[in-house]
Amino acid sequence: MIPVLYLIEHLRQGGSERYVAELVRIAPGMGVEPHVGCFAPGGIFYDDVRKSGVPLETFPLKSLYHPTASRTARSIVRYIRRNNIRIVHSFQPNANVLGTLAGKMAGVKVVISRRNLGDFGGLGSSRLAWFQRHVTNRLCDRVLANSRAVREAAIGGEGFSREKVELIYNGLDTERFRPVRERGCFRQSLGLPEKGFVFGVASGFRPVKGVDLVIRAFARTLSTGSRAILAIAGDGPERERLEELVRNLEVDGRVVFLGVRPEMESVYPAFDAFVLTSHSEGFSNAILEAMGTGLPVVASAVGGNVEMVEDGVRGYLVPPGETEILSDRMNRLASDPALSRAMGKEARKWVEETNSREVVVRRFEAFYREVLDGR
Repeated sequence: MIPVLYLIEHLRQGGSERYVAELVRIAPGMGVEPHVGCFAPGGIFYDDVRKSGVPLETFPLKSLYHPTASRTARSIVRYIRRNNIRIVHSFQPNANVLGTLAGKMAGVKVVISRRNLGDFGGLGSSRLAWFQRHVTNRLCDRVLANSRAVREAAIGGEGFSREKVELIYNGLDTERFRPVRERGCFRQSLGLPEKGFVFGVASGFRPVKGVDLVIRAFARTLSTGSRAILAIAGDGPERERLEELVRNLEVDGRVVFLGVRPEMESVYPAFDAFVLTSHSEGFSNAILEAMGTGLPVVASAVGGNVEMVEDGVRGYLVPPGETEILSDRMNRLASDPALSRAMGKEARKWVEETNSREVVVRRFEAFYREVLDGR
């Protein structure tokens, strides 16, 4: 077994956080002895990892620019040496920086992750962007991208050689996320009507996720006479603004905010279709989980979404920000349940062939061996 330290900034709600929790679940099949480190305790995935019995260590970090950051790095180095860690695999900017520095100080291999389209402006710090490009990116041994779009952005935008950037799609437990025959009990548990077409959203409430666009498009759909429901799982800084938008559009009787739901395998089966209209997206775990559940997806034609959702086959792709087109595609699904079910079957088929746990486990096992061998 290869001892691997998965280092991430925190384990609260989010795609990378969910991904680390999933890697912990499948680690034994990859020949990995998993360890998890983060900079702050708490969160739904923190609890998941802790309950699993996997070693979980908190390395407190106020800021990369705070004098105590060097102390945090030294703590990571000590943990690596004490537990004979052979690979540090990091996620998110701060963890990529400290993970790379600590890994190299400890003399082990380092893998950093790229899970977005490389918009350094989104990091909120030009200093951090410079440090990543000129230090972290050069010191790390390999880079792991989770979609072709992300891989090309890393190569073209950050100057990585093609040989250094590996592509492994996010994996999915296709037994945990699978189609169901009856949706009634799942809807009842969420307080949703048992009858009628339900559109689902699962997302952080941040501007980049475009949840407001889904609400506006849904309101247009209702204006055509549809009796559909929009159920939104998630939370974030835009919560109040989105709730106000629902009230202003007078659709509060048809929109349900579900809050944060750690057990999403019990939520997706309540939906008939899934909608996600991010302005930028690397590779969406939420879309993957919805497709694994056998749902058709309406998604913005950005980043990895284009690789996942074949337009007109597994759902629909819409230009980002185009509320009218989004509403039209949602209406097509709501008005034609047979079409919706057929697209959902195609979505499930694609996930089984491309993203099943068995496929991803084999790819990760081979990848980690290559990293240790210096290939």
